[in-house]
Amino acid sequence: MNVSDQPNPTPPDLDGDFDQAINRFREQHKLAENDAVMLLVELFRIHQQHWDALRRREMPSFEPFRSDILALLASTKALQERFAPLIEAVEMQSPVEPDKKIPLPVAMAATIAALLGGYFIGRDWQ
Repeated sequence: MNVSDQPNPTPPDLDGDFDQAINRFREQHKLAENDAVMLLVELFRIHQQHWDALRRREMPSFEPFRSDILALLASTKALQERFAPLIEAVEMQSPVEPDKKIPLPVAMAATIAALLGGYFIGRDWQ
């Protein structure tokens, strides 16, 4: 299934759910429409709409970028598919062996032997 083929989920009707909850609350507590509690709920709605408008103004929707995001996802998937054989080939290669180094005691013994040999050759050369 392609990313662009996925249906856009419909957002829940939060305002409708809120209205139903308010009506259940009114019926349960037998409140009139002009009761102080109902007026506070209406004041809360005005406040919430104001803050929602401010948030939308400061944080724009990603809707204009949806096609670009879907194109980016498709190209990323195509790139992953192209690189899959290369990654498999690299994983199948034998691990690199570290360079072999001469141990320090062996190097010191060879240096001392070379110095002694040079000393004796130089002494005998005269």
